[in-house]
Formats: sequence, C-alpha cells, structure tokens
Amino acid sequence: MPVPRGYNNPYFKGIEITTFLKALNKCFKDYRIDNNKEKKEHIVEYTVKRFKKDIKQLLEYRDSTS
Repeated sequence: MPVPRGYNNPYFKGIEITTFLKALNKCFKDYRIDNNKEKKEHIVEYTVKRFKKDIKQLLEYRDSTS
C-alpha cells in the first residue's frame, strides 16, 4: 500500500476527495484487498499518518512564531 506523501501517491484537498478515493480503490484492486473492513482500516491508517504529520508541523510553526 502507498505511504503518505510518497511519490505519485493519492492525495486529496477539498473537493478532490472523490479522485483520492478512486485512486485508493485502484490500489486496493492492485493489492487484491476486497474486504470492506480492511479497506476502511487502510484508509484511516493512511489519512491519520498524513494529518498527524501536518498537525505536528503546524504546532512547530506556531512555536517558532511565538
């Protein structure tokens, strides 16, 4: 499965969520992941890693501007 911010990985911003989910669904097919529960777990894992890094960067930015 792709890792957040990896080369040519699916991503989303605002209304591009549909494109993101279609790209992720293609990854599921490529990796033969058919179970809906497993798909949901991968989506959550992917987005948590991505946003956790974004939040950490925001906190570091906020600290540096204080």
